[in-house]
Amino acid sequence: MKGSLSLCAIAAAWFAVGCSDSTNSAGGTGGSTITGKGGAAGNPGTGGNPGTGGTKATGGSPGTGGSPGTGGSPGTGGIKATGGSANGGSGGTAGGTGAGGTTANAGNTGTNDAAVTGGSIGRDSGVGTDGSTNGGTAGAGKGGSAGSAGSGGSGGLGATPPMGWNSWNQFGCSPSESLIKGVADVMVSSGMATAGYEYVNIDDCWMSGRDASGNLQWDTSKFPAGMTALGEYIHGKGLKFGIYETPSGTTCAGKTGGSGHIDQDAKTFASWGVDYLKYDHCRTTDMTSFAKMHDALVATNRPIFYSINPVYGSGSCVPPNCTVDELKVCNMWRIGFDINASWGSFTGLIDTDRPLAQYAGPGHWNDPDMLEVGRGMSADEDRSHFGMWAILAAPLITGNDIRSMSATTKAILTNADVIAVDQDPLGKQGTRVATPGSNLEVWSKQLSGTNTRAVALFNRSGSAASMTVKWTDIGIPAGSATVRDLYAQKDLGASTDSYTATSVPSHGIVMLKIVSAP
Repeated sequence: MKGSLSLCAIAAAWFAVGCSDSTNSAGGTGGSTITGKGGAAGNPGTGGNPGTGGTKATGGSPGTGGSPGTGGSPGTGGIKATGGSANGGSGGTAGGTGAGGTTANAGNTGTNDAAVTGGSIGRDSGVGTDGSTNGGTAGAGKGGSAGSAGSGGSGGLGATPPMGWNSWNQFGCSPSESLIKGVADVMVSSGMATAGYEYVNIDDCWMSGRDASGNLQWDTSKFPAGMTALGEYIHGKGLKFGIYETPSGTTCAGKTGGSGHIDQDAKTFASWGVDYLKYDHCRTTDMTSFAKMHDALVATNRPIFYSINPVYGSGSCVPPNCTVDELKVCNMWRIGFDINASWGSFTGLIDTDRPLAQYAGPGHWNDPDMLEVGRGMSADEDRSHFGMWAILAAPLITGNDIRSMSATTKAILTNADVIAVDQDPLGKQGTRVATPGSNLEVWSKQLSGTNTRAVALFNRSGSAASMTVKWTDIGIPAGSATVRDLYAQKDLGASTDSYTATSVPSHGIVMLKIVSAP
């Protein structure tokens, strides 16, 4: 019943969704420049073939502190996001668009604003800029710091998998204003925000009917101050605000759905300051609704990360066989039904995700669902769960009660070395490269940097095991390479041709970073 929240970013003036695979790259047309107010214009974004025919728009006196946004190789067929309004920040310049896309302008400037890349829709979803855009737009944030680039490359909203928290796993149909505020407070005080967690996402059961004009209403018994005020509270903490809806008549929990109100609801979410929309299947028969919401979010001109869940029941809906063109419609898409806090659940989702690595990349991510770390599994299983999500370049959306988590759970969720694997700007999803024994798996993820790999020695068996990773299996040269244990956060020195962990626990994992010596 849940999906994963994601918000596509538009950078405060325009934003486009649609994730496209960067392998189908082509130069686009029409890059244009927007200046922010309050200082000197930002430097040009890089990363796409030059656009032609672009017009120059001005937006007040130039902002200060703009730095260049960078883009990746161009995607195809996507819509291009344009820049947003400036709140004292500097302007940035736009890169070219992907083939078939419209021009992307500079990223929006302002509090919590940044250009985003395309993604998928689902619960916890939101709209991002199209994966087909080249050369991200550079926009400045509040106070003049530069925002990052457009879709399809490094930088920008959706350029790496989203990180945050969602209410569903722990609290189900009982979200409340006090709960959400308390979680936002602890996300900052616990160090989770510093570690990279930024979205505070309300899942199902926040809504209560519509007014005479058809506008969505919140449940005033749960949210007495309302959604605009709650969004302002979250933003005041330096965090981002996520929300949930469905395209069906009712939500998965039987609350007010979005059928017949897609454009209206998108405008409502933007007016509330929503940064992340999770759009969930929940029995709808109209699968075109996911694309319609994408278009509606783009039309709001607000950066919203867009995550979709086209899955309902126990099935799957994954590229290239889903009726929803996920790489063009959203920033992130659920690949299977809801996770639960059990070994069989998260390992089953790993198996579903394993053949899908080619579809993941900056702005468009496979979503094996939210994290169950700290919700009843063993510490070894929690480390395996978190580590494998990092190897898979999956969203790190926690589902536990972070207000009362144990020191062990906090240490797992805030491990900077493992998070860096998930958030690596290259955006590669890891793959299984060897099976040295029954239920023993070696996974590898290419990281930015020459001959640099993250490795997971994943023991799915019922007893501890010695496990070896060979350089030939992970694609680095034979000879000496340095090895770091990521959970221990300890350098292990150099090893030649392979490395062996002598005792990987049952249901446990050893996470390594391996760099071929110069």
